[in-house]
Amino acid sequence: PHLCDFLESHYLNEQVEAIKKLGDHITNLTKMDANTSKMAEYLFDKHTLESKS
Repeated sequence: PHLCDFLESHYLNEQVEAIKKLGDHITNLTKMDANTSKMAEYLFDKHTLESKS
């Protein structure tokens, strides 16, 4: 039980948050029609990656 609690509290929540963010990004790209619009893809990259650097 201790190992499960440790893994859940230290890793599971981070993984859930990362999966949620990825899902949100996919939704945004789909709404922006990034498959056909290179400008949409560029803007998405610029605004999502710019805040990381």
